[in-house]
Amino acid sequence: MMQGETARRALAIGVAGCVLLAGLIAAANAESSVKVALRQKHDIQARIDELHETRRVRRVELHQRIKKAQALLREAPGVTRVGDQERVREFRQRQLKEIAKARARERRLIRNIRKRVLVLRAKRYDIASWISSLPLQRCPVAGIPVVSDNFGVIREMPGTPRHIHQGNDIMAPTGTPIVAPFDGEAVAGQNYLGGQSVHVYGAAGYVYNAHLSSYGKLGAVKAGDVVGYVGITGNATAPHNHFEWHPGDGPAVDPFQFLAVVC
Repeated sequence: MMQGETARRALAIGVAGCVLLAGLIAAANAESSVKVALRQKHDIQARIDELHETRRVRRVELHQRIKKAQALLREAPGVTRVGDQERVREFRQRQLKEIAKARARERRLIRNIRKRVLVLRAKRYDIASWISSLPLQRCPVAGIPVVSDNFGVIREMPGTPRHIHQGNDIMAPTGTPIVAPFDGEAVAGQNYLGGQSVHVYGAAGYVYNAHLSSYGKLGAVKAGDVVGYVGITGNATAPHNHFEWHPGDGPAVDPFQFLAVVC
C-alpha cells in the first residue's frame, strides 16, 4: 500500500512538473515571438523613415538641376552671337530636355518610393495586428508606470514564508488607476500577502492585481475599465501593483514581454 501511494504521488508530481514545464516553454516561446515582432516593427519603421529621407534628398537634388536649367534658359539669347538663332534653339532644347529628364526621374522616384513604403506599411500592419491579438490589450496601470522584470525572483521578507515571485511589480504612486487589460469579469479578493486584490477573468486566462488601496468597477468589465487603485496593502514596502498573468487559468507565467508591448 505504501509503495502504491508513493508511486501515485510520484506520478502526480511528475504530471504537475510536465504541465508547469509546458507552460514555461509556451511562455518563453511567446516572449521570444513578441521580442522578434517588436524588433521587426521597429526596423520596418526605420526603413520607412529612411526611404522618406532618400526621397527628400533626391528631390532636392533634382529640383536644383531643374532650377539651374531654367536659369540657363533665361540666359540663352546671350550665349551666342546676335542673329545666330539655330545655336540658341539647340541650347534651349538641351535645357528643356534636361528639365524633362529631371522631372521624369522625380516621378519615377516618387512612384518607386511609394510602392516600397506601401509594402513595408502592409508588413508593419500585419505585425501590429498580431501584437494587438496578444492577451494583454491595455497596460494594467494607467499613466507611464515602471515595470520591474522580477518574475521568478526568490522573495524573503519578514513575516512572509520564502517564496518565488509569480509576477511583475508595476511601480506607480498610490491612487494610480489599475485597469482591466482585456474584457472579462473583475472579482475582488483579499489575503495577507497581497492585501486587497482583484482578479480579471478573460477568454484567454486571468490576471491578478495585488496591494490595491481600493477597488474600482467589479463584475463585467471592458478593457481599460478601472478595477482598482495602486496601494501598499498586504505585505508590501512601497506602492505598486503586483501583476500576474495566468494563461488558460493555469500557472503564472512571466508577463514582462507582454507588458513591454502595452505599457
